[in-house]
Amino acid sequence: MPSSSSSFSSSAFSVDPENGTTEKEDAAIPSTSNLPVKVRVGETAFNTESTTSNDHPVIDCCLSESKAAENETGKTGKLSGGKVLERIKNRFRRTCTTRQLIRRLPIINWLQTYSLNSAFCDCMAGITVALTAIPQGIAYGAVAGVPVEYGMYTAFAGPFIYALLGSVSQVTVGPTAVMALMAYEYVQKGGPAYAIVLSFLAGCVELLAGLLNLGFVMDFISGPVIFGFCSAAATTVIFSQIKILLGLKFRGSAFLTVISGIFTNWQAIRLWDAGLGLAFIVLLLLLTRVEKFLWFISTCRNAIALVFGCLLTFVLDLNNYRPFDLTGEIKSGIPVFQLPPFSFARPVESLIKDNESFNWTETAQEPTYITVTFDVILKDLGAGLALVPVIAILEQIAIAKAFSNGAKTDSTQEMIALGAGSIFCSFFGCIPLTASFARSSVLSASGGKTQLASFFNGCTVLLALAFLMPTFYFIPKTVLAAVIISAVYPMIEYHEILPMWRGRRIELIPFAATYCCCLLINMEYGILIGAQVHLLLVVFEASRPKSTFIRYKEADEEYIVLQADRNLYFPSVERFRNTLGKASLDKTINRFIILDMSRVNLVDYTSLKMLKSMLTSWDKKEVKYRFINVKSNLKKSLLSVLPTNVSISGSDESAAAERHTFPIVEQGEVSSVFTTLD
Repeated sequence: MPSSSSSFSSSAFSVDPENGTTEKEDAAIPSTSNLPVKVRVGETAFNTESTTSNDHPVIDCCLSESKAAENETGKTGKLSGGKVLERIKNRFRRTCTTRQLIRRLPIINWLQTYSLNSAFCDCMAGITVALTAIPQGIAYGAVAGVPVEYGMYTAFAGPFIYALLGSVSQVTVGPTAVMALMAYEYVQKGGPAYAIVLSFLAGCVELLAGLLNLGFVMDFISGPVIFGFCSAAATTVIFSQIKILLGLKFRGSAFLTVISGIFTNWQAIRLWDAGLGLAFIVLLLLLTRVEKFLWFISTCRNAIALVFGCLLTFVLDLNNYRPFDLTGEIKSGIPVFQLPPFSFARPVESLIKDNESFNWTETAQEPTYITVTFDVILKDLGAGLALVPVIAILEQIAIAKAFSNGAKTDSTQEMIALGAGSIFCSFFGCIPLTASFARSSVLSASGGKTQLASFFNGCTVLLALAFLMPTFYFIPKTVLAAVIISAVYPMIEYHEILPMWRGRRIELIPFAATYCCCLLINMEYGILIGAQVHLLLVVFEASRPKSTFIRYKEADEEYIVLQADRNLYFPSVERFRNTLGKASLDKTINRFIILDMSRVNLVDYTSLKMLKSMLTSWDKKEVKYRFINVKSNLKKSLLSVLPTNVSISGSDESAAAERHTFPIVEQGEVSSVFTTLD
């Protein structure tokens, strides 16, 4: 193009390809005079100088490795059976190394430098954590709808395995409010046996996920969905305990059922139970805010509440006065190590004693039993076989990362430890378990040095099971309810709402969808619906690409450089088609459309067919076009569908020689427009 002087003006617009509206924005290209103009789009500079090669050594390295891998794969396909077997053996030898053994058994690593001082610190920390684990174990057993000693079994068995396989010294596992609440739904179907089998099967899924490195599945559950789920779980637990706090007895613990039951049975509220429960809630909340010198009292506040409750009711009982509803007898002793009940006999549901609490420990005097087989159990557990492990893994990894003190967290090892712990616990008759944030905080603050603190924690709970259970007979149920409410209240993620509102308000949609569906439907469907809503939002946003183009004219020729800002998938086909159509709408002679693909890595088949259709239309209009900055893998996809004569310039070193440069020199009445197409 000849060179001459001209005035170069620019303006910016925002164009909606669906309705054709245009909004003027600030100018994107300054005006110049008697100067050559150089326009840079993506990786290509349009000027009179040639581009340099060797721009992307990292990409070239990756390409070389990819080609080498392809060649290696091709060779493997041609290998004989004996050679393939030899390669498998070599891979097995490389995998089963001492380093891998230490990684999968962390106790081998830290036990080599273990000292007497570390043992003392771990012992004190373990006992301190147990003072929290014992009351919470009893409370979460009640939440799960099983005999309360089942929660204690989970509190002692889980830490033993984590001491052996866990990778973070400040983390402890055991019963939690979320796991207890999820187990409760299945306990109502088949009794405590369902909770035990669920623990075993969930552990198998968790262990398999760890061995197969399936942690990436957790990436599909976003933060807002997790926040909504935890908040809904905490809300459900709190309302289920309000019923006990008020001394009311009616069947059901779901959110709507409890609200309806409270309004229906408000005249039956037991004032003594309600007063004692509210008093202990206030006491427990105050103890969370005491000064540092009372830290130990604050840490053991749940145990202190149980002791005070026991003493109060014991003294009143000595005077033949029993105003409170008591927990009753708790089975003492170490549980028997046996296989989970994969097949068992249970009472016919119609003959279950019609008691308001619907506790499976209370049945009819002479019930009729039926045999429940393993396939029936699997059918009844249903979605819980997938959702319970997913939620447990999410909690486990999140808490492990929170207490890793900035160190890298081995998520695979955490899943293996969690799965092995759940399987081991099921042989003692436990409910599903995962990491506990509250007890992990206590362990960290207590000065635990290694994972052996979890071992001391389990031993302390085991001693309590053996010798202290008879004294827990006098624990008022309303005090247990107060302990649970004060423990799960911090799980309501209300503090996350304002940051989401300020940062990205659309994130509140999956948060609200998860929270409401968990409360109004159930926990399993709630988290599934929330995850799907968020994935739909992601797909919706991906279907609305924002493309930009730079238009410049010279004499009777017009150049349009159009750049897509993301990968092209089938939901965005029509929107990108409209963008291409508007770029070629004017009937200007000698138009040259340049498609800059520097930000595009993948184009699916539907988008490729659309591009082929548009290029055919441009050919009929005699519109010139070219693809630039096309990556090698994308170029291969384009050539698989588009005509072979399409001009495509690559962005990697191998395509450096094909790069095209456009000299843009001012002449005559030249205008440049930088446009954003939504």
